[in-house]
Amino acid sequence: MISRAVTADWTVQAGTHCPDTRPAGRPTLAAEQRARQDVQQRLVHRFPSLLPETLAAATAEAFAFFADARVRHYVPVLALKRAARQLSAHFAATRDTGGEV
Repeated sequence: MISRAVTADWTVQAGTHCPDTRPAGRPTLAAEQRARQDVQQRLVHRFPSLLPETLAAATAEAFAFFADARVRHYVPVLALKRAARQLSAHFAATRDTGGEV
């Protein structure tokens, strides 16, 4: 058990523990475009055998899913995970059926 004397020494001022990760407001249109491009580039590296049009469509669909999200700071990460999961499922289905999906 931790004594109260130890926990009383831990003083963290609000907002000073990681100031670089806090969003200041809604991202600009340019920032959202850069995030889309970054997600698409990551998908290109992860799925090099897929067509760029397929990856662009998956990226657009993933970002569209989160279009109404109130907290925009995490949308690129969530969109990347969603697109990668969908592409992995599509890739697995294509491989299982011999390329006829």
